[in-house]
Amino acid sequence: MAEIRVTKEFRDNFETWSANALKWGDFTKEDMAEFKEMLRTDMQPGHDQLRQGLEFITAAGVTVPAMIDNYEDRIKCWADYFAHCAKSIRQGWKVAA
Repeated sequence: MAEIRVTKEFRDNFETWSANALKWGDFTKEDMAEFKEMLRTDMQPGHDQLRQGLEFITAAGVTVPAMIDNYEDRIKCWADYFAHCAKSIRQGWKVAA
C-alpha cells in the first residue's frame, strides 16, 4: 500500500472528529482502528473499491454509479466531511459519526 500524505488541516480535522466519535461512543477503539484502515485503503490510487456496485439517485431521479475512481476526489470528499464535522464540534455541537 502506497504511503498517503494528508495536510495538517486534514489530520487536525480527523483527530477532532475521531476524538468526538470515541468520546460519545459512536466508535470503539477497535472500530476506529478498522475505520482508519478502510480510510487508508480508500485514499489509495486506483479504482474505487469501497463504493463499487453502489448507486444513488440524483435530484432529477436519475440513477448513477456511486463510485469515485479519482483517488484525489475521494480524498477531497473525506477532507470536506471531516472539515464540516470538526467545525461543528469546535462550535460545541455533538456530531454523530
